[in-house]
Amino acid sequence: MGTKSIRHIVETAVSSYLTGKAEFSGMQISTGDSADVQSLPRIICYCPSANPPPDLPEGLGNFLAQTEVHVMSSADDTNLTAHRARCAAVAGYMDSVADLGAVFTSGGDASLYDITPQAEADDHESRIWHTTLSYGVLCVLPA
Repeated sequence: MGTKSIRHIVETAVSSYLTGKAEFSGMQISTGDSADVQSLPRIICYCPSANPPPDLPEGLGNFLAQTEVHVMSSADDTNLTAHRARCAAVAGYMDSVADLGAVFTSGGDASLYDITPQAEADDHESRIWHTTLSYGVLCVLPA
């Protein structure tokens, strides 16, 4: 197995994948460990945990990565309808295992098996619309 963290690999692949989409032009898209100055609107791709899947043997490089895509918009510049449209666009793109899998493959650090949507939750932080879309990302590190 490689020396890169599966969590970092997943965050990098998801953020790279979303960066190329026209709907997100002008938005800052980053990984959870990014040191960039944060600005709005933004998307943060964060992988808080990764564990061997319960139905696959451990030690073979398989991981179920809990992945969150945080979509944040200024409530002063964006109404809730426009913010939710951004979230719907993220959800639509995250629904394509083939397209996201190609990003994993091109990175050469892991292969993607499947993506399972888990939850979507809104939070209003002072003047920020904040939606978290959660996914289970099933992937494998190369042998």
